[in-house]
Amino acid sequence: MALLTAGRLMGKRDDILDTAMALFNRHGYQAVGVDLIRDEAQVSKMTLYKYFATKEALVESVLRLRHERFKQSLELWLAEYADPVERFKAVFNWHLRWFSSRQFYGCMFIKAAGEFHQVEDYLVVARLHKDWVRELLCRLLADMGVEEAATKASYLLVLLDGMIVNAGIFSSLSHVDAAWRCVCDCLGMEYAALDAPDRATLPDSVF
Repeated sequence: MALLTAGRLMGKRDDILDTAMALFNRHGYQAVGVDLIRDEAQVSKMTLYKYFATKEALVESVLRLRHERFKQSLELWLAEYADPVERFKAVFNWHLRWFSSRQFYGCMFIKAAGEFHQVEDYLVVARLHKDWVRELLCRLLADMGVEEAATKASYLLVLLDGMIVNAGIFSSLSHVDAAWRCVCDCLGMEYAALDAPDRATLPDSVF
């Protein structure tokens, strides 16, 4: 009985996190109040505050969960590829799928940094996330034998962040592929177009 009760309680916490993530993703952080999260998650305010004493604590937990889901999804996607060049290209194809999914509303870490640029706890999580992406790119470039992999990984991180913002404004696959062509030129790779996702078969969210 104790295990069953614990499972139900954890389920409530997960419900709150999932609901808050969906609302923050779509509407931003400051526009979403705890009352809306409470109502959408179908929990009492007492239950919400039991797990998250403040909205600030909830936002930080959402960002940490978002990072873990992003990381897990991208790593699973890359695990399907053995060739270093194909693995590198797969990073951009994964992003293209994300941009084309119904729940794409931009980067939650960029949004958090923009809305709370003086809140160090949020910036720490945002930096952790972006550092992970940069380090992944660095490893992939090194596997490809690219010189100055660390420097080029930093450049590619900036490029990916720009692609995320651009995709939110223009929803243009051609813009993303044009950026990919420049990446190929920069790295001396033969250009091959990214894979255009089939929107009809895409999940609502890739992570």
